[in-house]
Amino acid sequence: MSEIEALLQKRTDTLQAKDLAGFQSTFDGTRSALRRCQGEAFEIASRQGTSSAPKVGKVEPYLDLYVRAYVGSDASGYQRLYFRKEGGRWILTEPKDDELGGDRAKKINDIDLTYYGIDDDIAEVYAKAGASARDFVLTVVRGKTGTPFGLRIFPTRGAAGPTVGCGVAGFHLQNNPNDHFIRLFSNGLSFKPGFTAMTDATVALIRHEGLHWAQDQMIPGITARLDWWLSEGWPDYVGEFRALATKKQVICTTATPTFKQLVDGIAITPETPLELPAQMYSFANSMVEYLEVTFGKDAYFDLMTAYKDSVDPKITYPRVLKVTPEQLYDGWKVWAKQKFC
Repeated sequence: MSEIEALLQKRTDTLQAKDLAGFQSTFDGTRSALRRCQGEAFEIASRQGTSSAPKVGKVEPYLDLYVRAYVGSDASGYQRLYFRKEGGRWILTEPKDDELGGDRAKKINDIDLTYYGIDDDIAEVYAKAGASARDFVLTVVRGKTGTPFGLRIFPTRGAAGPTVGCGVAGFHLQNNPNDHFIRLFSNGLSFKPGFTAMTDATVALIRHEGLHWAQDQMIPGITARLDWWLSEGWPDYVGEFRALATKKQVICTTATPTFKQLVDGIAITPETPLELPAQMYSFANSMVEYLEVTFGKDAYFDLMTAYKDSVDPKITYPRVLKVTPEQLYDGWKVWAKQKFC
């Protein structure tokens, strides 16, 4: 355990020193997905800084080559990470796809769960978190629904595949009401101390994605028509996924997006800062809160219904809210600064 902790301290030290070569020596460059995501982590930390080194809660062997460690803190939770020795030193790594134990499928707590054998020991922990999130979401959905959502767990970035962004912790296939699985990725999964339950943040992530499932259940395909802030801000706010401290930090220190950016979402280019897409969620979250506080809890659902007929905010906002897009945007900006800053 002490050797793993020493490696984690070295990783923190090299991030704080912006020492790319030193940081690269701490992880397995032969795992392409891991290498890509570690590169992004270094780039973000170079701009935003990093916190102190995490601690190791437990270490256990996996196969003959790896150890699996629970890394994090009691406050923020612990991730399951994998390490191996190379040339006499420990490095962060991931098991290869053929070392993940193959596909598994179970029904636990009435949750359809698909995962890899590497997670067989915690399948019930995942299912319990999924059932908690499902029960919440079913209190929010209006109208009839299909089969409640299930979970598909990806334990490594390699298993997630090359098309899944490193910052993506989970997603539901939007505009596809017949697909009831929520995909969850390793960076979004954390455990409470004791390692027998998921953290509140992980349950909130499942709620967020489950509310996307709910959007498609209420009006199939509606997320393709909604403004970006309506599509993403509602699950984020209602699911209580965004911490208050995060919203305050983003809203009070980051340039406010334009109304067009909130409607369309951020266009991702090679020049887009990697942290920007995640920051946008704080603005969308607060905008939905402003919508409910100012216009009532029915306002969101009324807008959803209006977007079946028109995707133009110049039509939908006055029809439902009796204000223009400019009035809504300007009112939200003043309210958000007063509330969070």
